[in-house]
Amino acid sequence: MSTSHTLKPLAVLPGHTDRAWNIAWNPTRPLLASCSADKSVRIYAYTPNTPTPAFTPLSTIPTGHTKAVRALAWSPSGRTLATASFDSNIGIWEQEHAHDDMHDDNDDAMIGDGEWECVSQLEGHETECKSVAYSSTGTLLASCSRDKTVWVWEVHPDSDFECMGVLMDHTQDVKCVAWHPTQEVRSYTLLPPHPPTHPYLHTQVLASASYDDTIKLYIDDPQDDWFCFATLTGHTSTVWCIAFSPCGAYLASASDDRTVRVWQRVGAEEYRWECALVLEGHERSVYSLSWGVGVGAGTSPSTGTGKEKEKDENKHLGWLASTGGDGRILVWELSEGPTKPAHRLIARVEAAHGVYDVNAVAWCPRAGHTDLLATAGDDGATRVWKMDVL
Repeated sequence: MSTSHTLKPLAVLPGHTDRAWNIAWNPTRPLLASCSADKSVRIYAYTPNTPTPAFTPLSTIPTGHTKAVRALAWSPSGRTLATASFDSNIGIWEQEHAHDDMHDDNDDAMIGDGEWECVSQLEGHETECKSVAYSSTGTLLASCSRDKTVWVWEVHPDSDFECMGVLMDHTQDVKCVAWHPTQEVRSYTLLPPHPPTHPYLHTQVLASASYDDTIKLYIDDPQDDWFCFATLTGHTSTVWCIAFSPCGAYLASASDDRTVRVWQRVGAEEYRWECALVLEGHERSVYSLSWGVGVGAGTSPSTGTGKEKEKDENKHLGWLASTGGDGRILVWELSEGPTKPAHRLIARVEAAHGVYDVNAVAWCPRAGHTDLLATAGDDGATRVWKMDVL
């Protein structure tokens, strides 16, 4: 199948001595982090505001974790890095002098050269911690584990964290957590089994994916605790990864059943969701996906002006990238449709990390670099790709 774009190899970042599990782009600074089964985190810097950024190793965080570091996540401010480990603990890291650097308007100055220190360690999970994620406001942190639980932590000043809830709705290992990307205030009216006493305003929606083949959606009732208000079923095997669309109207999931599904709400009812798309193309388990804003709008240039052009741009839902056990990277472009999103495969890479599995994929969120994609593989390398039009 012909594609309209190509993923051009930009950089191979070695350094880990064991498989690389995950990667995360810093949202405010020109940094990329990777974590590994070798228990370390590596930080790479890249040259900002250039068509073809150059990447260089910046620092290594030994972490002190006693087992593999499975996942990592930057806070929205870019000042704090959270690590999730198979030793069941979560590490919270900050760079010395980073707060001073953040006041400098020069991106290069914001890279910083201070040492990274562990400012907090979160304990509570009984076994392997698989995923960690900050909410869009940075006030909440979610984690999940092989112990079948999802924990929600409130972030206080001075690196203090308080557990706000332990969610035990999954029946098996929980693989991934993801927050809704916007702070959109909505009036939720939910039906049994968990109706609040009255409609209420809420700004935080959390999703989790599990070995039990389901996806759970949660909110917190100001009159009560966090609870699951929707369960999405359809995958026939483990759901490894989930990601909301940049606009927040859709949710994508990657599964051991070799498919990627895109879910949407049914009407305005928050508790009813349906599978809108099933995307195929992988020959083995799909381990990871990332939904980026993409570059440009729509599948073809708009010929309209003013409101017509704005309407065409609003149809653009971004680029959805997936990868997995077959070593393949697939990128779909999605746009609004009459009843469900329209989609087309725009880029494909075979053997992205040679003969090795690819464990993670992530689009860069920073303006001017949203066409950069990073992957992490069993070869221990982090690879960076750039989307180009053929």
